[in-house]
Amino acid sequence: MRKLLALVAFCLFVLSLSASVEVGKTYRVVSKKYPTKSLFVKNSSYDIGSEVMLWEETDVPSQQWTILETSTGLPVLQNVYSGYYATPRTQKLNSTLRINRVLNNSGVILEPSGEDENAYHIMSRDSAYYLTTSKGTDGEEPAWGEKEEANDGQLWLLQEVEPKSKFSPEMRDEMINGWLSHFAVSKGSSSRTLCYGSWGESEQLEVVLDAYESTGDESYLNMAKWIYNYFNNNVGSSWNKLVYTDAYKWYGHDFNDDVMWQIIAVARLGWLTGSKAYTNAAKKNFDIIYDRAYIPFTGLMRWAENSGDRYGTNSCIAGPTEVAACYLGMSGCGEVYFEKARDLYAAQRKILANNMSSGKIWDSVVWDSATETVKSKNEWASTYNQGTMLGAACLLYDHYGDVQYYNDARKIMLYTKSNLCNSRGVVSVCQNIDGDLCGFKGILMRYVRRFILDLCQPDYQEWMTKNAMHAYCNRSSEKITSSAWLTKSTKETTKNAFSCSTAASAAANTPLWDVVKNGFDTLQVERFDYHCGLFTNKEEDCGMGGSVYVSNGFWAQYDNVDFGEETALSMSLDVTAPSTGEGTVEVYFDKMDDTPAGVIDMSDIDASKTWHTLFCDITPTTGMHRVYLRFTCSRTRAKVYRADQFRFFTQEASALRTRIDKQPTTDSTQLPDDAPLYDLSGRRTLHPSQGIYILGRKKVLMK
Repeated sequence: MRKLLALVAFCLFVLSLSASVEVGKTYRVVSKKYPTKSLFVKNSSYDIGSEVMLWEETDVPSQQWTILETSTGLPVLQNVYSGYYATPRTQKLNSTLRINRVLNNSGVILEPSGEDENAYHIMSRDSAYYLTTSKGTDGEEPAWGEKEEANDGQLWLLQEVEPKSKFSPEMRDEMINGWLSHFAVSKGSSSRTLCYGSWGESEQLEVVLDAYESTGDESYLNMAKWIYNYFNNNVGSSWNKLVYTDAYKWYGHDFNDDVMWQIIAVARLGWLTGSKAYTNAAKKNFDIIYDRAYIPFTGLMRWAENSGDRYGTNSCIAGPTEVAACYLGMSGCGEVYFEKARDLYAAQRKILANNMSSGKIWDSVVWDSATETVKSKNEWASTYNQGTMLGAACLLYDHYGDVQYYNDARKIMLYTKSNLCNSRGVVSVCQNIDGDLCGFKGILMRYVRRFILDLCQPDYQEWMTKNAMHAYCNRSSEKITSSAWLTKSTKETTKNAFSCSTAASAAANTPLWDVVKNGFDTLQVERFDYHCGLFTNKEEDCGMGGSVYVSNGFWAQYDNVDFGEETALSMSLDVTAPSTGEGTVEVYFDKMDDTPAGVIDMSDIDASKTWHTLFCDITPTTGMHRVYLRFTCSRTRAKVYRADQFRFFTQEASALRTRIDKQPTTDSTQLPDDAPLYDLSGRRTLHPSQGIYILGRKKVLMK
């Protein structure tokens, strides 16, 4: 009898398919009785056998289900995040759902309720049992029960959604903005705090800088400045002091690493804005702490002045000091800072990384000052020690080009992935939601981004994206995720701003565009890898829906631009006319040295037109390079003009300019498929056969 009922229900599903639910479409499966709850894979797990449970709807991929079919035509619920299927654990009464990798074993029956075209009974495939929820609490596992008339706990609403199958800029922004809106506390028009002091505030300032560095969103830069303002209001210009008030707590009198984390953040603020005020503040305090904490016979830094052994040193002061010194060197403070970073790195490599034998970075050692030998050591590895030495290796490789730094970085990353992650590659250590450890993973994420981009490691992009996506899937109903991102976050586990900053760091630092770029593709200016002082602008009437505001002396950097064996002879750039004075755009390869590879002159453009495609010849170039665009204007003012997209060509600039002056035609058959085209204002577009157009502008083709 039950088999007959199942067959009838299946036939009803097939008959209703075209009217409501469709195979291949994606839905959230919502309890009609508890309409804020939907089916969710426990902890967004990939593990076969993980429970399917009820949870507050958080609009994440692990709460999205695509309808597929078995070979016999039964419907299947495929989880968007894991790709696995909701499967009856058994066909028995009170049994539940789990995820399974075998499609043909995962069929269920969807029986239309007759009350609502989107409401269904979910039935076990071999019986007449109905999937039932009774409590509506987060974590409840719906179970098979006997049919009960008028029981909304047995009705499920299938609400169609757009599947979130790929980590996107919108998801990144949700994670960053959710964290900031929840935790940033206003202390006046230009001051903010996230946790009222300590080194956690410094690290959260860095996460905000990560967001600005990767997006160019001006609101993040303003937030970073406000967080620094609040620190400066409470601590002042010298950071080697104790501040212990209700408004702020700072332990610079004791912990050298706390001060060094703040130095990194402020040095980065100077590097990202070109402001010498920030750079000088960081330099001043670096010099104070370096002089106070450097232990000559060890070649390393003292961790604390009063706490613990005065001859104790650890990776959490060594790595940050190296990184801070590199940023000061990058900001024009002199080669001496790179030399300090290099020497500290060499000592850390020998004493705290066992000469980089495995890529494992030890936590700490204590020295016997009488014999100048190590008397004890702690070989524990953590994400933030792995992260800072990884960052130092990347920055030193970028400056010196020594292959040892490259090889070290690869070893550090391989050890981290192999030993500090689960079998799926998701970071499994430092799952704390309070205390110092709760912020460690965010530091690792920051320097993995540098590893991927600076050392051209696209294989690790997938690994990092997986961590960002897992953190996203396990966010709370308030759209924030704790540092324990292996498990679903709740209001109870997301009360610590520092803990929740790690997921925001993962989101901000995950590279979303191609790590290796084809040098002859059209490249979007707003998709930079690094930059100084730029502001992105959403603009529908642009190449990819955005442009960049630029000002005098600021620049954009694009790593791993590959020209292959073809020779690039010229380039184009789409810009608006400068609002004040004349301007140029300088193009550099690999280093921004004294001689640009090419210069685009903006002096002769028609200010009455909005967009212009300008050309210049460049030093003939092949192979893979880092590309810099440096923007100048004769008079300095914020947001002087906008830039949109650029492209390199194998022809000289004169040959490309000639095409603009030719008579327009609408006959597309007269041009080869790869010919560049221009609109009436002289702005480059693409051939119709390539299927890409600039929105909102009339297109004409050139003979």
